[in-house]
Amino acid sequence: MSSGDDFSQQPTSLLSDVEDDGPDDTPRQGGLGLGLLILRLALGVTMGAHGLQHLFGLFGGPGIGGFARMLETFGYHKQTTLLSWITGIAEVGGGVLVIVGLFTPLAAAALLGVAANAVYAKFHGGFFEGQGQGFEFELLLGASALSLLFTGSGPISLERNTPWRKRPLPLGLVTLLLAAAAAVVVIVLTR
Repeated sequence: MSSGDDFSQQPTSLLSDVEDDGPDDTPRQGGLGLGLLILRLALGVTMGAHGLQHLFGLFGGPGIGGFARMLETFGYHKQTTLLSWITGIAEVGGGVLVIVGLFTPLAAAALLGVAANAVYAKFHGGFFEGQGQGFEFELLLGASALSLLFTGSGPISLERNTPWRKRPLPLGLVTLLLAAAAAVVVIVLTR
């Protein structure tokens, strides 16, 4: 070693020369797109399948007439056939749009409105299914839809260059109000 070697410039650890992408508090979002796709697929397939049960009796479902009678057992006594159609269309249409990631805030709001009404209808039955007509499943579906209101569809979707993809929070708040208003209107007009 010569006296001209400067050890103060040498790395002190194995990671010293690894470049940092930003401050330590910057979130890493490498899996965000995939995570949102998984959430969208689970929510869209589940709600869409329920809609097909309600509309067409597929997968052992009741169809429109059976679903209208089922709604009566949950306390909906007015316009149950119309409500059956609206619910089924919201589930199928919202489910498809959520799956492909198109108009996600509006589709998620429709699914949230359906889930909110289901939670309201089953609330007296307790939280768990095993204790009666629990609402935990519908609550989870509603929370999934609520999450998508504020995150948007993510990068793996059909939405490109839309205002709600770039800034999902403002439209998320508006669509949350729409979902809440729709749920209240359904409860007031059909119960």
